[in-house]
Amino acid sequence: MNAVRVAADATLAAGVLAQLVCCLGVWWMRDVFDRLHFAAAGTTVGPVLIGVSVALTGFSSVSGTVQALAAVAFLVVLNPVLTHATGRAARRLIHGDLEPPDSGPRMGTPEETG
Repeated sequence: MNAVRVAADATLAAGVLAQLVCCLGVWWMRDVFDRLHFAAAGTTVGPVLIGVSVALTGFSSVSGTVQALAAVAFLVVLNPVLTHATGRAARRLIHGDLEPPDSGPRMGTPEETG
């Protein structure tokens, strides 16, 4: 085994372990927002590590490597958008609106500055 193969195996194992931790986190957490945190990590951390492993091994052809890395890039770019939209939808469903609770004047408002 050469160093590249060992690095590829290590990143693959780390990616699979990250996916398992994220799945356990989604299963274990009680709140929708905590679950969303683990689901978002599951679509970012694991695929990136697995994509690095695919890139290191060559995935049997150049086009296969390009396709795998394009899929990882697609997940990394669009995951924050999906996570944000899901969080907003959950907030609207639970609280009825997106406004923060009224807790008095905020810093920098005219009421505080005089």
